[in-house]
Amino acid sequence: MSAGDEIAVVEGYRTTLRDCLATLDPAAVLRLRGELQVLSRWLAVQKKSALQRTADEALDAVSRFYLYGQEIDGLRASNRSAETASYYDLASVGVLAVENVLTAGHPSLMRFLMSGLSEGLMFLGSRQYVSGSDAVLLASWRKHSTAVRDALWSLVTDFRDLESLGSIRAARAAIDELFAKFDDPGVALATRLALLYQLYALLAIIRCAELLEDLRGLA
Repeated sequence: MSAGDEIAVVEGYRTTLRDCLATLDPAAVLRLRGELQVLSRWLAVQKKSALQRTADEALDAVSRFYLYGQEIDGLRASNRSAETASYYDLASVGVLAVENVLTAGHPSLMRFLMSGLSEGLMFLGSRQYVSGSDAVLLASWRKHSTAVRDALWSLVTDFRDLESLGSIRAARAAIDELFAKFDDPGVALATRLALLYQLYALLAIIRCAELLEDLRGLA
């Protein structure tokens, strides 16, 4: 393995990640997914098992984000299109500061997580809600809310050796608080789905930032 290959791998990933975070549009997310697939395979060939595991976690998070985005695009087309579109667009902006993810010397991924959860609460609190019922939206909410909750908790537990017990408990409380507010009967299902989109984005960004930090040692 040459030093040139190592530098090319890290810089290729960094560039693709930056381009994706600038827009978070489906085409950019797909390009990032492809880059992660290449990176994961290259790490496997180089027998970098720890790094490959981090890359696979990032790939899984990005894939889930992309697929969920495609799903709610379909729901948006057939259910309350104007209302859901505004929530979807708002949820995709400002999940995390791009430069903080890409350039911080020693980023605190737990801090990114907590900031993202706080943003979700602020977004939730800023909207006016109308309760309603829609079987298709409800089924999608039930399917994805547990998956997102588990993914958030998995992310937190990955940092157990890097953060204090107090910060872990705070993250658990933040997750519980967020989903307790989601479950309020007055929150429209369209809003819940848009907020899940934001959380899927948060998970993908943190996993990708974690991988970028681990890759610094290669270059």
